Amino acid sequence: MVIHTVGHARTYEMEALLKLFRPAERFDFSSEPEIPAGEVLSAVLADGHLTCVTRIGREELCAETDVPADIPNNLLDRTLSSLLYPQLCALTGLRPAWGMLTGIRPVNLLRKFRERTGSLAAAQSEFRDVWHVTEEKIQLASDILAVQQPILDAAPENGVGIYLSVPFCPTRCKYCSFVSNSVAQMGRLIPDYLQCVHREMQLVSQIIDECGLRVDSVYIGGGTPTAIDLYQPLDWIDRYLLPEPGSLREFTVEAGRPDTITRENLAVLRQFGVTRISVNPQSFQDHVLKAAGRPHTAQDAVDKFLLAREMGFSNINMDFIAGLPEDTVQGFRGSIDRAVALSPESITVHCLSLKKAADFYQSLAMPEPAAVSEMVAYAQETLTQAGYRPYYLYRQKNMAANLENVGYAKPGFESPYNVMMMDDSQTILGIGAGASTKVLGGRRGIERLTECKYPYDYLARFDGLMQQKERDLRALLKK
Repeated sequence: MVIHTVGHARTYEMEALLKLFRPAERFDFSSEPEIPAGEVLSAVLADGHLTCVTRIGREELCAETDVPADIPNNLLDRTLSSLLYPQLCALTGLRPAWGMLTGIRPVNLLRKFRERTGSLAAAQSEFRDVWHVTEEKIQLASDILAVQQPILDAAPENGVGIYLSVPFCPTRCKYCSFVSNSVAQMGRLIPDYLQCVHREMQLVSQIIDECGLRVDSVYIGGGTPTAIDLYQPLDWIDRYLLPEPGSLREFTVEAGRPDTITRENLAVLRQFGVTRISVNPQSFQDHVLKAAGRPHTAQDAVDKFLLAREMGFSNINMDFIAGLPEDTVQGFRGSIDRAVALSPESITVHCLSLKKAADFYQSLAMPEPAAVSEMVAYAQETLTQAGYRPYYLYRQKNMAANLENVGYAKPGFESPYNVMMMDDSQTILGIGAGASTKVLGGRRGIERLTECKYPYDYLARFDGLMQQKERDLRALLKK
């Protein structure tokens, strides 16, 4: 399909809208004066007049409206969507559950609408009438909003979150699009990587102290952090970043894959006061795990969960993915039922997302939307009946059924880091390759700083990266 634009440059918004109906499809682009032949999504702006055309198969729909000559981009995006979205619905027969919302943080958007309108009901009406969000998703976002509010209110005024990236895994899972490097192939980089992380941590600690900030939460992710020896980075965190004992609201390590979890590394996590870990089965169906490139069994995940319990971890999360190849609705239900029987403190339900960096992107078609929708609905009903509450939500590109990822937690076990990070309500200071920093209060409201995605680039450019990071952070954080 061709995305055709004339008289404006809002191609990204048109592509994001089209992906709601055709996820993981590659599109061609045209800016020729005439609308191309074949299937097309076209928006032509000329002399204050916007004309939108959608052609799928032999059917074509057209809509047009006048717009101000100086219309800002955000309003032009909304106008484009309001004309093209009904055409796409009519020609495809699809009605996306999140309507024409294309952003990753719909709960954050609902909160902003509530603040602007002064009432939740008015914000819900905007979701319903302007953005065409279904009642089910409006209610889900509203429920999460209510759970998040006390967590947001409890955040210290000068608090920051710390994210430490450990971009190494034993092997790469086929659905993974994160920056991760096989220990077998890139393990030689780990000693140098840790030394650079040490230096970056010292720099971040110095700036935190100078700016009068306080570390509110620490999250170590990846990759699979437990694929490497974490003693040194945990010791450095304890030495440079942690305030007095017990002052953190959360200290999470994504233990993640059961094949990396041992009694020894769990003991190290306990030694340094880690309060929350993840043991992520993704599925409790062995044939599904094999198809996804997960080198462990369902029983391995159960065994490592029970080991963590035995060693005193009282806040454990489990992740599952709806839409994995070879999974079925019945199989996914079985996975959720087994997780509930284990009773972890939180369970996160993801929908498969086919991104270009994942092995599945080239080889796998999108899963059947109806099946994924049924999986997600079953998880929501089962988990809420078992006493879990949805507490954070985000969306990704190319998601199965264009749904969402939702974290469910027992009351009191919600992850403050996840809430603050997804709501853009706290400065997050990233450390390491692939980590990103976002600082609240910049000229644009939120300033984002990114480092090299890959460890070898991070190591090669480290001195220059740190000089730039120091300049940027001092400029953004010093009042």
